[in-house]
Amino acid sequence: MACHITSEADARLLTSTAHIHDDSPTNVQLRPFRSLRSSNDHLRDRHRNAEDAAFQNRVEVLELPRGGVIVKTKVGSIQFGMPPETLKDSLLLGLEVPIHYVLPTVRFDRKNGVNVAEFEFPTYFNYFIRKRKCVLILTTEAEEAVRTVFQETLLGPKLVDISEEIAADYPEDLRPDLRKELDFFAIGFNSSARLTVDSMLEFINFNPNSNTAEVGEGVSIRKEAGKFIVNQDGIDVAMVEDRVDLPLQYPNIDEEETVPDICFEPPLFGVTVLGSSHGFDPHGSVSGYVIWVNGRGIFVDPPPHSSKILKRYGIPASLIDCVILSHCHADHDAGTFQKILEESKVTIMTTPTVLGSFLRKYSAVSGIPEKTLRRLFVFRPASIGRALKLHGAEFNFFYSLHAIPCIGFEVYFGGKSIFFSGDTCNDPPRLNALYEAGVLKEGRLEFLKNCPWNHSIILHEAGVPPIHTPVSTFVDKHDSVKDRLYLVHVASKDVPSDCGLKCASTGVENTIRIDVTPLQHGEAIQLLDLVTSMEIFRNLSVENARDILLFFRKQFYPKGSTVITAGSTDNPKFFVIASGRAQVVLDKPKGEMEYTTGDYFGETSILTGAPRAADIVAGTDLVVYEVDKGDFLYLFRHSETIIRRMLHIARMRSTPSWEVINSNSILRELTAAQKTRLQGILHETKVSKGQYLWRAASEASVAYLIEDGEFILTTLEEGSLDPFRKGAFFCDLDKMKNELPHLSTLRAATDSTVFSIYKDDLFAYFSEYPGLMVILLDTEFVE
Repeated sequence: MACHITSEADARLLTSTAHIHDDSPTNVQLRPFRSLRSSNDHLRDRHRNAEDAAFQNRVEVLELPRGGVIVKTKVGSIQFGMPPETLKDSLLLGLEVPIHYVLPTVRFDRKNGVNVAEFEFPTYFNYFIRKRKCVLILTTEAEEAVRTVFQETLLGPKLVDISEEIAADYPEDLRPDLRKELDFFAIGFNSSARLTVDSMLEFINFNPNSNTAEVGEGVSIRKEAGKFIVNQDGIDVAMVEDRVDLPLQYPNIDEEETVPDICFEPPLFGVTVLGSSHGFDPHGSVSGYVIWVNGRGIFVDPPPHSSKILKRYGIPASLIDCVILSHCHADHDAGTFQKILEESKVTIMTTPTVLGSFLRKYSAVSGIPEKTLRRLFVFRPASIGRALKLHGAEFNFFYSLHAIPCIGFEVYFGGKSIFFSGDTCNDPPRLNALYEAGVLKEGRLEFLKNCPWNHSIILHEAGVPPIHTPVSTFVDKHDSVKDRLYLVHVASKDVPSDCGLKCASTGVENTIRIDVTPLQHGEAIQLLDLVTSMEIFRNLSVENARDILLFFRKQFYPKGSTVITAGSTDNPKFFVIASGRAQVVLDKPKGEMEYTTGDYFGETSILTGAPRAADIVAGTDLVVYEVDKGDFLYLFRHSETIIRRMLHIARMRSTPSWEVINSNSILRELTAAQKTRLQGILHETKVSKGQYLWRAASEASVAYLIEDGEFILTTLEEGSLDPFRKGAFFCDLDKMKNELPHLSTLRAATDSTVFSIYKDDLFAYFSEYPGLMVILLDTEFVE
């Protein structure tokens, strides 16, 4: 049901206590409590057994920097949990890469959008480098999921039909026969037999009766009350938690590094290389990029935690509204799911074939149905032979030559162009052999051999054939080509230093900027892109667009200058940040507040006439658009709903709501725009000691965020849990979605204050930010 703010909003505040019960809980069966465990250990480990605390590990146990644990046993090292790039931890620490891996019960960390059972690269390393199989220790259910994942990542989809993805007038001779190409790679690695999942993996299942897996040589592992117990020769020698605690800081994000006090100005056209190496290089990050078009960003195969890296440079997630997914190997798709879970809906651009593999893979990884995953983003299908326009640029996609379906592209903007090869094999002798074998048509052969070297910037992968391009392919190219050529997907040590070739330099500070002819009306397009990314302008009309272009004036504030002075009332203005960061200096602790690109402020004084509540200072060089009071009110003259919502947000800003949001381990990670939107659906409610926010068998229709006081959650299996305090968020999402009653009780232990969120408002919020809903699935509370 759609959410809208009506004149009844205040009445709802007055009647909100109708959802709070004074009577005793009904005597019905309660379900076990479910919580969202935080990798930062914000949530409590309740009811830990005393003997666990006293457990002494009798063999060497190592915690890995990216998460996961290695236990050294008679059969060799056994690793528990496998976050992305986990292989690099062993290589950097000088450890033997394990053969044995234990998959945790929860294989996907929804809070961080991370697969913590990423077995692909440990498997590839063991099989292709060490010439041995990996052994996965897991349940039968997990084995089924692993087989689904590996089908897509090792062999590609079982059924391949790209006929609908290719333009009708695309030459027949250029069309790839993906089935033949994929079959070549499936057989080409092992001439004696077709490559299968079982060629590379061995599975040891936990016995469902004993919960024990027999590893061999007297070593066994049993699952027991949220733990794995390693037994060697009849003696319990180690205990590992059955979960993967990710580090507070990912290894390639240096928290000690000073955040640059600069205002990053996205180029009209260019590329930021986030990583330029591959999954086996312990010293480099896997390849990924931001293509900049008219000041907006497009992720290409973002590495894990890319948005966190960019955020440190003042580049908000909202500035990058699209992801191009080239293919479904773990070193290319691991960051895509993270981006999907961020802020508002993102657009995914790829072919239906690649998207199908992505959905099947991540449904198996996360346990989320494909249909649910598909609703989390906007899909814009890429076609072969038919240009696709985005932000004023023209993209032309093609299928490269790889072990699974993979795309590359050319992009044109302002008279210049960028070429991205995708993972491919541009090795003429091998390509000729494939033509002779009937795998490639003549036109396809010439297309793959003749990379268009005329582009302004060429991002071409390199690596070990047959699934990658040998560096030797580029050595004899003319210097004019090498000047524009940036090698990616290759370790710098593997590129000869005396041949004129170079690896792409990584980092925001090394952004490649291409001089282009600006678009006609380019600045107007940038402004409209900015404001339409904001919730209050989302339903922009043509008439509104004209007014915005007339009313919005660009203004620059140097770092440290004051934009708004607390207590002032003269000449109120509305501000939208175009680039940079603004700090809110509060006169009382309400939680740290900072605004960045796409955030707005100043509307409260315009709407209420009240003095400015706080100083707002430019934290970096700051570019904003300013709108006078009269023009602002004229813009929203027909938008009473939005005005009421902004007035409600103004009321919430006078409460500790921002501080309370920042007290929650999940909600604190929301962007300023998301927090502001959340304030718009909060309703402050007083609760007396002994009152029930909900009780067993009552309708699940309201979520609660604790402002102050203490609350007790009671379940049948756990009884009454420890008191919950400020910042705890109670949301029985599954019951709300399925219109089922509560199976637990939530009671005030003291006189308290909560922020209520009504079901319709909550689901309208989730429709804007679906990633948060995914994070909260299967939870009842988050502290």
